[in-house]
Amino acid sequence: MELIIYYWDKQKMKLFTKFRNAAMLLSLASILPGCFPIIAGTGIYSAMVLADRRPLSITTIDRGIQLELDGIIQNKVGSNAHVNVNVFNQKVLLTGEVPNQTYKNLAVKEASQQENVKKVFDELKIANTSSTEDRLIDSSLYSLIKAKFVATTDIPSNSMKIVVEAKTVYLMGVVTELEAKAAATVASRASDSVKEVVKLTDIISEEEKKKLDSMGVVEPKK
Repeated sequence: MELIIYYWDKQKMKLFTKFRNAAMLLSLASILPGCFPIIAGTGIYSAMVLADRRPLSITTIDRGIQLELDGIIQNKVGSNAHVNVNVFNQKVLLTGEVPNQTYKNLAVKEASQQENVKKVFDELKIANTSSTEDRLIDSSLYSLIKAKFVATTDIPSNSMKIVVEAKTVYLMGVVTELEAKAAATVASRASDSVKEVVKLTDIISEEEKKKLDSMGVVEPKK
């Protein structure tokens, strides 16, 4: 199966290289902050979408929110701040560093006013911009935790989003209470470098889980 990866470069959608395996896709996603993969390839695309407990309409809305909001914020703050935008289930997570409260308020305001956004999690820190080394550490932690999630049967990895900022792990997703606890435990034990795990998940019942999972084909663990 051949995969074609696209990513948002702040201004426009660009077509990048064709990748031939999922490992390369995961590596790409981990080193491009604020990016998310859009996968072309019938078999792989279908498996990933169907395993996501969000309706396809919501995943589309989430992508649109992230693309637009990321562009708006970057255009307004420029190189004066480092703001990452992540969206899951119409909820926005803002992480990174801003120089003062004015920039922080600006980013939160733009996110709150964005159409279709239900909630904004403000995790921006007033601090100096993180270094390249710091971001590489975060990317490495992301890759490690993602791999452990995929390898853990009790964690619906395709229904969750992992964000790592300054060694703090944020977990978003549509999960049961038990799944959320399992994910937090795995993330916290993934590396001694993990400072904290913050759960921002949408909790569903076991009955809701069965209903949502029965609507699609959940990708099997290997």
